Amino acid sequence: MIINTRRYGDIKIDPAKIITFNDGVIGFGRNTRYVLIPFAEGTPFELLQAVDDSNLAFVVINPALLVPEYKIDISGDDLESIQVKNVADVALRVIVTLPMELSQMTANLQGPILINEARLLGKQIVLVNSDYHLRHPVLSVA
Repeated sequence: MIINTRRYGDIKIDPAKIITFNDGVIGFGRNTRYVLIPFAEGTPFELLQAVDDSNLAFVVINPALLVPEYKIDISGDDLESIQVKNVADVALRVIVTLPMELSQMTANLQGPILINEARLLGKQIVLVNSDYHLRHPVLSVA
């Protein structure tokens, strides 16, 4: 299947790897189908690209790469909504904001994305009463 992306133009994707977000990503509920694409070779970043909107993509990263002890409580309802039978099937990603000054790059640790890798279902949740920050610095500035 060929999709159009703003960053890479037309790319070929495997339709069997499309992740369905029944509720969309927060603020973008109309777009429910996404695919993960490597952002740039040699980086830990990925692009969560909307299949049906070439202009909609989020840079994401595994939060454990930023905060090795990153742990969250996921409700049974959230797990059920993405049909999780084994918690090991859940991959976590967080959205990264890329400002003009890349040293100011941040990650939203309060709004993780859950992906059931076995069923290819995704959901973004909001952590309440969390010590994690909405704008966690990605790069340490020396």
